[in-house]
Amino acid sequence: MSEQSVPIATLLRCGADPMSGVCVAAPASEAAIRRLREQASRKLGEAIPEGYVELLRATNGARIDIVELKSAEHLVPENLDVPRPEVIVLGGEGNVAELVFDRRDRRFHIINLGFPDERFESFDSFAELLAAVIDEQGVLR
Repeated sequence: MSEQSVPIATLLRCGADPMSGVCVAAPASEAAIRRLREQASRKLGEAIPEGYVELLRATNGARIDIVELKSAEHLVPENLDVPRPEVIVLGGEGNVAELVFDRRDRRFHIINLGFPDERFESFDSFAELLAAVIDEQGVLR
C-alpha cells in the first residue's frame, strides 16, 4: 500500500459507516479524470497533483464532517469562478479555510479562506493533508 493510499483507505472505511460524518462517492471514471487533466492543463495551466488523482480514483469528491473535497467535474470550473493563479483549490472547510495546492512552493496547505499566503498548516503531500483533515475533523473517534 502506497503512502497516498493509507489515508484514502481510512477515508473509504469511515465513509462506509453512516455515523462517521464522512460521505464518499463512487470513484471518478478514467474518462472524467482524463477530462479533468486536459481542462486543468489548458485552463489552469497546471497538472492536478497525482495524490488528488488517486483520491478521485477511489471517491469522486468527499465530505469529511465540514470539509468538502471537489469532484473531478467541479474542480476546474470552481477554480475558474474565483481565479487565483498561485493555487489550485482542492476543497474547503466551511466558510473558514480552503485546502489548496500551491504552485509556487509545490506543497499543500490549509489556508485562510481566500488568502493563499495565510497558511494554517502546510504539507509535503496530499496524503499528509488528507490524514491531517481526517484527524482534525475527529471522524475516527
